[in-house]
Amino acid sequence: MPDAILYCRVSTRQQAEEGSSLDSQEQSCRALAREKGLQVAQVLKEDWPGDSLERPELTHLRDVVRADKVDAVLCHSTDRLARNPIHLAIVAEECEKADVQLLFVTEPLDTSPEGQLIRYVRGFAAQIEREKIRERTLRGKQAKAAKGLMPQGTGRGIYGYRYHPKDEQHPAAGKRTIAEHQAEVVRRIFEMCIEGASFHGIAQRLNQEGVPSFTGGRWYALTVRRIVTNPAYAGITYFGRTKRIGLGGKKRRMEPRDRSQWIEIDRVTPAIVSRDVFHAAQRALERPRERAPKTHREYLLRGHIFCGYCGTRMTGSCLQGRYRYYFCRKARTEGPFAATCPARYVRADRAEETTWREVATILEDPQTVLAELREQKAEIAPFLDDDMQRIRREIHACADQEQRLITLYMYGEIDDDYIRRKSGPLKQKRHGLQEELEELGRQKRTLEEIELAEDRVQEFCQRVRENLARLDFQDKQQALKALSIRLIAYHDRIEIRGVLPTYVTIEQTSA
Repeated sequence: MPDAILYCRVSTRQQAEEGSSLDSQEQSCRALAREKGLQVAQVLKEDWPGDSLERPELTHLRDVVRADKVDAVLCHSTDRLARNPIHLAIVAEECEKADVQLLFVTEPLDTSPEGQLIRYVRGFAAQIEREKIRERTLRGKQAKAAKGLMPQGTGRGIYGYRYHPKDEQHPAAGKRTIAEHQAEVVRRIFEMCIEGASFHGIAQRLNQEGVPSFTGGRWYALTVRRIVTNPAYAGITYFGRTKRIGLGGKKRRMEPRDRSQWIEIDRVTPAIVSRDVFHAAQRALERPRERAPKTHREYLLRGHIFCGYCGTRMTGSCLQGRYRYYFCRKARTEGPFAATCPARYVRADRAEETTWREVATILEDPQTVLAELREQKAEIAPFLDDDMQRIRREIHACADQEQRLITLYMYGEIDDDYIRRKSGPLKQKRHGLQEELEELGRQKRTLEEIELAEDRVQEFCQRVRENLARLDFQDKQQALKALSIRLIAYHDRIEIRGVLPTYVTIEQTSA
């Protein structure tokens, strides 16, 4: 029996979850297959708008047709296959070239000129009806807005308010009411903004105080910005500020409308701050920020010292304006968010002095450096390429996962909080892998140059030896980089690795 593929489509995820339409389409197509003496080899189902050819299951169907792996394609009706008559004609032509039957349950696909004209007219009429539906929907929303009702549900709403759906038994149905415990936070945010605080500073303050955001997580500068610039907090609500532009398939983007097209909806959002306060905040945003001068402190081991527990590159900082130290970012507690790494502070002066003393000793004997380089080449070189290839695969996998999250976000499947929680660790992992790959790349380049480096190493060591007491900060950093120095910090010790005969350990005192 000839093989056939059944194609069933609905436009929305809700229709797909209910399943009734897809199931009925499949049943009618199976009945037609039995009538035509066809064996059903595969059933393709998807929820996707019919105004684009870029649909996953339809793309698979067309690939199968072009590969001549099927004898017939069955669909319930022409508008299930494609709403655009031109798209329908493209698929029909591909089937005809591959000698594949294209059959519909509700109407035969006549290949005569008359049948093609009828098919085009039907598709064109369906497209016009779709545009009419869009227009009627927009007019309905505009009419609700003109009556002082919010024309569409706001989902989880916005911080500081509770939205009451129109079918809820509440005096404010179809409107917002103030959530007072959140409104106090909103007023504080506007006050801090007017006083000159930055979005980042406000978010950091709220996190330190343990104030939960709308989703219960931490605050971000972008979240604060959206609150301060949203006129709804001054009791001003607009409908039609943006419009959705189709990009094919389920891809959409939002574009601002001309202000003349906005519709102000009266009395649907009570004011949390006065209009004077709102405008004062906007004026504050326009003022240039006065930044306090920063005291520049040098950290010799910046970029060379890593946490021994989580592998994170450690950062230099200063305690009470006097004590320099290195710390792991993952070991810090911010507000309600607990640290995830047990690492302690590392006193910068002790670590830097000991490290430079060991480096200076090595520089006194360039033959030791060259011997260690040759030994490392013999041990590392056979595995470098494999390690670099593995890391590249892991970086590519992280990038793919990030892209999938972005796609789900564009389609409205996940919200802002979810994508932040998931994408943050992915980006951190990808950056860590990228740093590891760069380090391996430096090692590879160094090993490749060993055979030609002997004279250069001896010259470098000689120059450093002669000026050891007069080396400035940049010269010392250059020496650390040239010797590929890497420090691994633990509670009780710091291991110095690089072009050294053995690992050097610095005893770590509690700090």
